[in-house]
Amino acid sequence: MSDELDFTRHFSAKYTVPEPVPSAEAARDIDRLGLIGVSALQDKGYFTRIVLDNPGPVRKLLDPAKVRVLVVEDDDGAALVIEKALHAYGCQTRRARNLREIAEALGAKPFPHLVLLDVMLPDANGFDVLNRIRQHPALENLPVMMLTSLGGRKDVTRGLALGANGYITKPVLPSTLLEAIETVVGG
Repeated sequence: MSDELDFTRHFSAKYTVPEPVPSAEAARDIDRLGLIGVSALQDKGYFTRIVLDNPGPVRKLLDPAKVRVLVVEDDDGAALVIEKALHAYGCQTRRARNLREIAEALGAKPFPHLVLLDVMLPDANGFDVLNRIRQHPALENLPVMMLTSLGGRKDVTRGLALGANGYITKPVLPSTLLEAIETVVGG
């Protein structure tokens, strides 16, 4: 494996990556971002906030079978539901539960098209992982969608300020998750 794709050191707890500070203008722009899926889930007794960095029309994936998603989730039940929905849609998945597995998954071929990233991990904070992804030259443009139970304004703002392409709160309907994925990586 080339050094460029060996992310072990970059995702080590000993390797520090300073968190960027968003400008006042960027912080104001976060409030202008679109929300999708809220009313549909509220009608079914759920609440979710899906914020997409550059919302536009939902685009169907050109070929879902060619879309590779890295699911970063330490909860086995949640990961099973997420992966089952993605597999039913035709997507390929790889799963990581901690920093070591994240580094291995990102270094393995073929490279993922999207990362679904939880915040609360056993040995890491997903915001820190996102920051590390955005600070690495080989990963900085990799689409990352936060998928977490943390739905407070402060959390959503932090995720978007760090460069997440979207922020989804759990629980989320599989159809809503797939719609968000299509918006981020659709053709």
